[in-house]
Amino acid sequence: MVRLDSTYDAKVDPKLAKYVAKKRAKMEKLMQVVIAHSDTELVSYAPESPLSNFLTDLLLEESSKYTKDTVFANLDVSMLNFGGIRTSMPAGDITVGDMFRISPFENNLTFIMLKGSELKKAFGRFNDQLNAPYSGVVVAYKNNKPSQILVQGKPIEDNRLYKLVTLDFIADGGDHLLEGIQFVRVEKTGTLFRDFLIAELKAMTARGERVVGKLDGRAK
Repeated sequence: MVRLDSTYDAKVDPKLAKYVAKKRAKMEKLMQVVIAHSDTELVSYAPESPLSNFLTDLLLEESSKYTKDTVFANLDVSMLNFGGIRTSMPAGDITVGDMFRISPFENNLTFIMLKGSELKKAFGRFNDQLNAPYSGVVVAYKNNKPSQILVQGKPIEDNRLYKLVTLDFIADGGDHLLEGIQFVRVEKTGTLFRDFLIAELKAMTARGERVVGKLDGRAK
């Protein structure tokens, strides 16, 4: 048995301290790199919020380039989890460090094909107080449960195959969002959601676009 406690703090290995300081300085410099700009602070809350809407919209619109499977070239739905959005996106300059604070987990983009009946089952678990961030879907709630679910503006067809992009954490049953839901096809990529955000915010900036989040009634 080797006891590890504060007694080891009394003597610092100078070589290790130098190594850590060098790495810390390099990391701090990287974290301060500005990648985008927002005129307002974007916050996250259920059932929909400016930040969760922005993140899921970006995921739905831009993630298909990160899959090798051409069947996922056109996506219907994106889904995240509110617990995975750890803080707000600040007004003004947005840095790499902000992305680490918003998405600190090592979650990878995952693409799923599933039948409409299974997608309906997943969204049927939501209510107007407890749901998940999503894009491509509008859910109307009545008596604390979904009264209407529209995907790309149309009612879900039970036998149609829909294409969903999410995170491996969710695909594996995290937060019970897709727990027990049957998939027809799954592709787990090696792309971290955080890396996706950093790359796509840089691309937005290169196009002269600013970060904008808004409420649009996708949960009502």
